Amino acid sequence: MIACRICGSHIAEAAYEASAPALTTTMAFVDIPTLAFVCDECGHAQSGDLPDIATFYDTSYQISMESEDHDQIFSVDANNQPIYRTDHQAAVSLHLLDLSQGAAILDYGAAKSTTLRKMYNARPDLRPHVFDVSADYRPAWQGWVAAEDQASYTVPAEWAGRFQAIMSHFVIEHVSEPVAFLKVLHDLLAPEGRLLLSMPDVVANPGDMAVADHLNHFSIPSLRRAFSLAGFTVDMIDREIFPGAFFVVAKHADDSVPVIEDRAEIATATEKAREICAFWKQAAIRLDEAAKEFAGRRAAIYGSGFYGSWICSRIESDVDLGVFLDQNPNLQGTKHFGKPVIAPANLAEDIDVVFVGLNPLKARAAIAQQPSLHRPELNLVWIDG
Repeated sequence: MIACRICGSHIAEAAYEASAPALTTTMAFVDIPTLAFVCDECGHAQSGDLPDIATFYDTSYQISMESEDHDQIFSVDANNQPIYRTDHQAAVSLHLLDLSQGAAILDYGAAKSTTLRKMYNARPDLRPHVFDVSADYRPAWQGWVAAEDQASYTVPAEWAGRFQAIMSHFVIEHVSEPVAFLKVLHDLLAPEGRLLLSMPDVVANPGDMAVADHLNHFSIPSLRRAFSLAGFTVDMIDREIFPGAFFVVAKHADDSVPVIEDRAEIATATEKAREICAFWKQAAIRLDEAAKEFAGRRAAIYGSGFYGSWICSRIESDVDLGVFLDQNPNLQGTKHFGKPVIAPANLAEDIDVVFVGLNPLKARAAIAQQPSLHRPELNLVWIDG
């Protein structure tokens, strides 16, 4: 029995469990089982704890450090050209925060802070600040963030109440105490300050439920509960601006904020979370069967992100895995788990089967845009059947 990270209610058993090792967002394996729990009281879902979480984020979790221009593809435009995540985040953040002239803004859990840097390039009147729990990203901050406006490990006491705006992109899903995390941000905001948070939407991207270092899988009711407990008034919860993610805008509140509950909404959220857990159980069975069916055959995996990496861990001992296919030009020409990453158009004729390692809600539409994968003799394996 464990406690919900949002409301503290007891959760009797895991809704999903897979044996060790578990896979992280950095495509590293950790020697723990993959666990997912669902809270019937507030609609929150959560994963099991990471061992030595502080050390993991200080020394092991190095996001987008491969090169200066490394970025993740957010989507593909009408001309089949990639749109990068930080470009979209920067544009959305400027729009939603509606920053005043000269506003002091903090990127909390900044990593390289590419999003804030792009915002600063568009709005050089802003005063950027950055904070992260690792010092590894400091070289990326030099030259555009003043030294006194940088912090690692500990937030300076003099930053309390300083900021007209704080943003934290794809951070809160990693923290073991999300309400305490929000209370820290509350104390850093000026009285009329605004907070912008983004985090994965597990309903739109079910792979998130199986990511070992994503400790929290929020629903709309569990987000409302968390922000209320931390002293925020929520202005907006949006799941359309950035498909696959929630964007939340909240305001600093001086008084306590009542928790508004909708039991029907909570029941819907918990039911959906359990459905996703059931999907992962079936996906593992389906993939294991496909690995045996195509044992010894020449294979490729489409996608070198989480889904593709998870597929690799389950099939590589059975099939003759040759390459990963990926649309991201920053990944093409690199290696992933020792295999070359190439453009889909360069798929060799001797490949017999392609395992599709993409979000199953988007996979078929993405594959439809790849002529090289439409050979009649080529087998495609989908994790959703």
